[in-house]
Amino acid sequence: MVRDAAWSGATRAFADAAVLLAARGYETCFVVPSGSEAERCLAAAGHDVIGVRGGGGWLRAGWRLRGVVASRLSEVLFVHDDREHLSAAAAVRLAGRGAVVRRTPSAERLTLGRDGRMAMRLAATGFVFAHADDARGVAPPRGALAAHVAPPGVALATPRTSAAVGAIAGAVAQRLVVVVGADRRREALVALRALSLLSPRLPALRATVLWPAADIDAVRLEAAALGVADRIAWRATGAPRADVLAEADLAWVIAASDDAVFAMFDALVHGVPVLAERSPVTSRVIDDGVTGWLRHRADETEWASVVAAALAHPERMDHMRGEARRAAARWPFDAGADGWVQVTEAARDRARWTS
Repeated sequence: MVRDAAWSGATRAFADAAVLLAARGYETCFVVPSGSEAERCLAAAGHDVIGVRGGGGWLRAGWRLRGVVASRLSEVLFVHDDREHLSAAAAVRLAGRGAVVRRTPSAERLTLGRDGRMAMRLAATGFVFAHADDARGVAPPRGALAAHVAPPGVALATPRTSAAVGAIAGAVAQRLVVVVGADRRREALVALRALSLLSPRLPALRATVLWPAADIDAVRLEAAALGVADRIAWRATGAPRADVLAEADLAWVIAASDDAVFAMFDALVHGVPVLAERSPVTSRVIDDGVTGWLRHRADETEWASVVAAALAHPERMDHMRGEARRAAARWPFDAGADGWVQVTEAARDRARWTS
């Protein structure tokens, strides 16, 4: 179940889980807001998708979901947050079958609010974490079916040729890809100001900015005010990014949690060094000075210096691209397969379903 209409790292985590579970013989489908970006992206990837109308509280959402559970004979409902948890638990109770698995996003702690605690009383629930560090020291709620770790991963890409590397090979353009996650407008404006500072020093620099679709028009005005509108190509964050990363010299990831994880994975697998704010999640993936650059609360001046210095040293960038691809190989796509199967099987144990 996906409540968020936008495409996000959390939704991608479930999409990847569906692929892994299907490879083990499970049937999967997604229930998402009708007409949403999430519905379009999932359908384009070949997933079985059911669009439902939004509106109403958790009980109405649970009633709508109950119809899917009953018609599909669903056994396990996967959710991320308190409201999804409560709606799914209500659906399970109303349908008289099934259990819930709740995933904690990358580098976040499991916390159950009022809705989550109510959901635990309505339906049997298992838990899955994105990283062993996220599960460490966390006691699953009383009555939890199971707690497992299912780390995210990425499929390896075909190595790009040297001709695809713009700035480093001495071609016409120097290419920066900026990936902006949800609720990161303030931090992303720092990137636009850094581009403005870099324009006189690096006239060949061009950027592709992947920004949440709902906010793109407003931020275009900011770019125009800074005089960099003609240097930026815009895409929605949910749009495919492999083509732009295949031609990129640097990737600047301005995101948190699952959004950050998958943006970093996508860059590394294409051999693109990453710039990012230092945080628990970015430090897990990026080795500072080896596969990218991590800074703590840097302003536009510091970031502009980092970009300029990186593009000024092609030999070092060549080495870092190789290190980036090797780092991606440490996060294989099927890394979480066993964890997803284990928590799914625990949730399919009918003897533990709430009656």
